[in-house]
Amino acid sequence: MRYIFLLLILGASIGAFVMFVVPRYNNLKTLRSSVSSFDGRLETADKLKLSREELIARYNSIPKADLDNIRTLLPDSVDNIRLIIQLDSLATKNGMSSLRNVQYDEVKTAEVAKPDPNAPVSQKPYGEFAISFDTTGQYKNFLSFISDLEQNLRIVDITSVQFATAEGSDRGVADSLRYTIKLKTYWLKK
Repeated sequence: MRYIFLLLILGASIGAFVMFVVPRYNNLKTLRSSVSSFDGRLETADKLKLSREELIARYNSIPKADLDNIRTLLPDSVDNIRLIIQLDSLATKNGMSSLRNVQYDEVKTAEVAKPDPNAPVSQKPYGEFAISFDTTGQYKNFLSFISDLEQNLRIVDITSVQFATAEGSDRGVADSLRYTIKLKTYWLKK
């Protein structure tokens, strides 16, 4: 009887071990692996925080004039009104008439990047903005205007230029021409 009682106690001990200790031990192993995973993520977060602080320090060390030039070079929005004012200012500065027949349209990135309907869409980090306008003036003034446009900080690509004789030139110059200019500029998507 004594052996039976010892066997019952031993069986109960093994049963209690299997019922209570083994699941808790497995739970503990899972928690330890989670903790080590979180520790790795914390290390990565600390590295990212240091990298972010370094980048902020580098950004803050850039002079304001240079930051303004960068924003002019590649703005973070289309800002079509400022672009039209800037183009009009360049035209009048070079002896051309004010801009007329201004038309603009934001170029759809998907249309540009996806001529084939079965091809995957390429997402660009920038947007394109197309604008066209008319102006009149002498050819030498037009060349000066194009030169200033080329040296301007804002990136523009002239896509087409059409020449025609100016009807009833508003400047009173007989050799004035009417220019229809189409150009494309870019802006950085956020």
